[in-house]
Amino acid sequence: MNIEFKEKDRNKILASIHEAMGGRKLAELVTFNLKTGALEVVISKLGTSTLTFAESPAATGISYKLTSEKIAFTHKAFKDEVTKKIMAVIEQAGGKIS
Repeated sequence: MNIEFKEKDRNKILASIHEAMGGRKLAELVTFNLKTGALEVVISKLGTSTLTFAESPAATGISYKLTSEKIAFTHKAFKDEVTKKIMAVIEQAGGKIS
């Protein structure tokens, strides 16, 4: 999974994601963090799952590529549903998913 933002400032991207999360119930379960060279998505409820996206410069902004995912056993049944909701937030924040 690849995500591309037209923004070149990673802190502005994270702020846009947090703004898109708003008051959603999903915000109680999912956090987005910037790590060195990566965007980390952590899902916490009855276990912890982590999606790590490697960051790289793109022609028009910043690109993120899913490089690892550690899914808690209790999350496996809901993985697709939660992933769709996370991707909807990222698209609302200006990310293009491919």
